[in-house]
Amino acid sequence: MCGINGFNWADLDLIKKMNSVTKNRGPDDEGKYIDNFVSLGHSRLSIIDLSPKGHQPMSNEDETIWLTYNGEIYNFNEIRQDLIKAGHIFKSHTDSEVIIHAYEQFGIDCLSRFNGMWAFCIYDKNREQLILSRDRFGVKPLYYHLSDGKIIFSSMISSILSHPLKRQQEISVIMEFLAFNLINHDKRTFFKDILSLEPGSYLIFDLTSKDVQIKQWYQLKQHPTVTAQELTALFIQSVKSRTVSDVPIGSCLSGGIDSSAIVCTLDTMINQPFFTYSLIFPGKKIDESRYMKEVGKFTKIQQQFTTLNVNDFLHDLRDFIKAQEEPTTGLSAYGQYCIMKLAYENKAKVLLDGQGGDEIFAGYTYYFAYYYYELLKKGHILALIKEMRSYHKNLKDYYPQLFLCFILLPAKIQNYLYKNYLLKWLNFDLLQESAVNKRDPRCKPMALHDSLVLTLLYTAIPHLLRHEDKNSMRWSIETRVPFLDFNLVESAMSIPTTDKIQNGKTKIIFKEAIKNLIPDMILHRKDKIGFETPVDEFFRDPQIVEFCNTIFTSEQFKSRPFWNWKEIERQFTRHREGKSNIGDTIWKWINLEIWMREFFDDDTLVGAFSQQGHSGKRP
Repeated sequence: MCGINGFNWADLDLIKKMNSVTKNRGPDDEGKYIDNFVSLGHSRLSIIDLSPKGHQPMSNEDETIWLTYNGEIYNFNEIRQDLIKAGHIFKSHTDSEVIIHAYEQFGIDCLSRFNGMWAFCIYDKNREQLILSRDRFGVKPLYYHLSDGKIIFSSMISSILSHPLKRQQEISVIMEFLAFNLINHDKRTFFKDILSLEPGSYLIFDLTSKDVQIKQWYQLKQHPTVTAQELTALFIQSVKSRTVSDVPIGSCLSGGIDSSAIVCTLDTMINQPFFTYSLIFPGKKIDESRYMKEVGKFTKIQQQFTTLNVNDFLHDLRDFIKAQEEPTTGLSAYGQYCIMKLAYENKAKVLLDGQGGDEIFAGYTYYFAYYYYELLKKGHILALIKEMRSYHKNLKDYYPQLFLCFILLPAKIQNYLYKNYLLKWLNFDLLQESAVNKRDPRCKPMALHDSLVLTLLYTAIPHLLRHEDKNSMRWSIETRVPFLDFNLVESAMSIPTTDKIQNGKTKIIFKEAIKNLIPDMILHRKDKIGFETPVDEFFRDPQIVEFCNTIFTSEQFKSRPFWNWKEIERQFTRHREGKSNIGDTIWKWINLEIWMREFFDDDTLVGAFSQQGHSGKRP
């Protein structure tokens, strides 16, 4: 796992500067390649073939093809053997070199042969092209800027900002974030004119004509419906493929079904005990410690725990916001930052994580609303009533019913509710004027399958992957996500609705598939906590309240065009007094304001409460 950088002219000092920004992503080695047409940079985190032979940028034998690459190709050994049979000669045992020779052999079609996560640039001298590519679901980030015949690209927005660009906020993205929690849902970023290459896409930049082509190389495919037994095999194979490494492997563990299944499966594949890293909240309702400890009894893992601490939060906040580079939708992203920090302190280098399981197997309760809509549309009223009763019996709330009512409302009525009740603090006129999405795309009636595709490709998964990549790479750790193996994803997305969600229960077929892999206590959990933090309580802590008040009463905050600060002050007071629970919304206000100061205002006020982050050096 690494950081990649580049642009289409020669400048040694500038590529060095970009590499220095991405140092946390790859502290083990640093490389540059420069000729009259391009400057390429690389910061290496050594995972496969730790020798100097893995140095990048890397070339083929005659130096006509150069590569700077971030990611892991899990099936690289199989592809390598095929390439050797075709006459290719290898000088290393890296997956990086496999990409180079696969491109030589198959051209751009090599992408469909890779199973993994990646963002890379190939410099093809013969064709006079730079080719940027990103994996199917966008596990690894890749940003670029185009202007006046120039292209700049990097794994990090901050690295692109090393160039003398005019910094501007992308107002449309800010407003969609504030109104609908939409981030990373298309090519736009929070920075105007800095774009994200979309998942499953490639970009070709012609070094002579300066023409740019962007094409989608991957489309989600439908598979024949799989059985639970076939799903078991796919899941185990996905975990196994992600054990390819020349350094030790560990895992994140939440106590939920997905991460527990990964840990218990990994335990059968690794002979020695390995470390898991978890966030706990002793004494809180959302604490999952007992489930984590049950997994510990079931396996030979060594468990490490951390929790949220007010002093640490105030100390880390600026570093966290810098690491994420763009605002985040909730305090959970900071909780994940704490887990990665804990893993870093224990010298971890590769972790598996459970992102994607809920999104491909319909694990969240709001998915019931789309299932109810399916039944309603088909006229299955008795079945709908039965399902609603079963859900309430199991989970004791009416959230999916209420959400169904909301998504059935006409857009005009939804907007009226947003403007006059749900988002009274927001500058709604600015939202309507600037936003591309003037309505939350999830708040439309659709079948369950369509909602899963939406969350996989456009809403939930893209922003969760961004949080994970930025948090892990801030601490020089590579994370791998078995649930987003494309074979598993395509099979899961082909499963009928009633095999996923029915009788008030979620993830039905997946639970059947892993019933022999995890403890019964985990398998039969009825509560669905997810990766949550006690955000409402957190924003009533006296130190946090003092910090928030300092922000909210500042002239900078009051002058922002995004909100009505008097209404924010009123709502914050109500929250502080326990009359409402809007911790996630308070987090958005604070996060966006400090992000503005960090990247645009050069403000020092935050420094009174937090200090500059740690160095990128590993302990």
